[in-house]
Amino acid sequence: MTVAIIVLFVLFFLMIIGVPIAISLILASVAGFMSSIYYIPLEVIPQRLITSVDSFPLLAIPFFMLTGEFMMSGSMGRRIAGFAFATVGWVRAGLAQVSTLTSMFFAGISGSGAADTAAVGKMMIPMMEEKGYDKGFAAATVASAGTIAVVIPPSIPMIVYGVTAGVSIGDLFTAGIIPGILIGLSIMMLNYWLTKKNGYSEEVGTFEFASFKKTFFEGILALVLPLIIIFGIRGGIFTPTEAAAIAAAYAFIINKFVYKDMDWKDIPIAFLNAGKMTAMVVFIIAGANLFGWLLTAEQIPQLLTQLVTSFSENKYILLIMFNIIFFIAGCFLNASAAITILTPLLLPIAVGVGIDPIFFGLIMVVNLSIGLITPPVGLDLFIVKGIANVSYDKLIQSIVPFIIVMICDLLIITYFPALSMFLTTL
Repeated sequence: MTVAIIVLFVLFFLMIIGVPIAISLILASVAGFMSSIYYIPLEVIPQRLITSVDSFPLLAIPFFMLTGEFMMSGSMGRRIAGFAFATVGWVRAGLAQVSTLTSMFFAGISGSGAADTAAVGKMMIPMMEEKGYDKGFAAATVASAGTIAVVIPPSIPMIVYGVTAGVSIGDLFTAGIIPGILIGLSIMMLNYWLTKKNGYSEEVGTFEFASFKKTFFEGILALVLPLIIIFGIRGGIFTPTEAAAIAAAYAFIINKFVYKDMDWKDIPIAFLNAGKMTAMVVFIIAGANLFGWLLTAEQIPQLLTQLVTSFSENKYILLIMFNIIFFIAGCFLNASAAITILTPLLLPIAVGVGIDPIFFGLIMVVNLSIGLITPPVGLDLFIVKGIANVSYDKLIQSIVPFIIVMICDLLIITYFPALSMFLTTL
């Protein structure tokens, strides 16, 4: 237990002084190795760092990152946004609703909350400001909608959980469909209520079927990509990793040779950006895996199991405890790091009381998605803060209603498991 106290102290100290999370995890692990009563050779460190990312399913991460880059290099993103305009742009809070629906469509392609938030934010926040929306509200809407990319498949955190827990990534993807739609619809309802309450925008139009039909056919090749990914995986046509590669190739071919609006010079830039984001995620996974391995070697999971089950073995009470742990972790840790650390510690407890590991992973991912918009390290908050040029205090005030709504969604998902799990049994 002494080792656990030491590594946690070192980890939080390093994070507080601004050391990147991956390096903090590695240095905290080194401190644990050196303070352990057992002899653990330091050669284990590079071995664990390398073997933790030597995984075929993890190849899906760079391919989905590349898919998102290709999508934004051409007109696929603009066509999706155009269809979203025709679908919901005519209702009250139209631009806010367009931002949310566009994020839902983007979520089915990129798998990255940060990429989704940045792409939609650059398009929608300036437009919302021009229409008279409050800056804080515009930024909060885009940031909260960006969290849907972590839930709706393909989801990079789900890939990380699937690899860590050794469960079907395809089943995880399927389980995330209904929760992702639920979160998106609840954000849209909140948008409607907030704009009506605060008078941010009075734009109300009429639905135009001609525009809807036109934008649908203009964007159909982009809109079907999420369906290709999901039905291809569920139908056994290809694995999640193969689906990611096919999605990247599809996005490249459609933008370059069908829409013909992606230049050759855009391709190396797309590869470079995808490589940077992948390196960041994989580095975090490697550091978190080393950290988790050390805790396991020190038998921390067994001690934690005894501690948790001493309070209760009722799975409904444990689900509340798990959600509290995930929420706190999401406030301080990147989702990939939290998943890699917490899964080996908590999954055995969950399985022991009869919680399905797929359902457990879904709850973890949905909960950690809220961490993208919670201070102090919510990544989506910092992205939209830069785009909207809004103060951090004002942004925090604006994001609170969205956090509350997403917590309510989380509780619905947690205590009505059939809502999300029935698709995995079809």
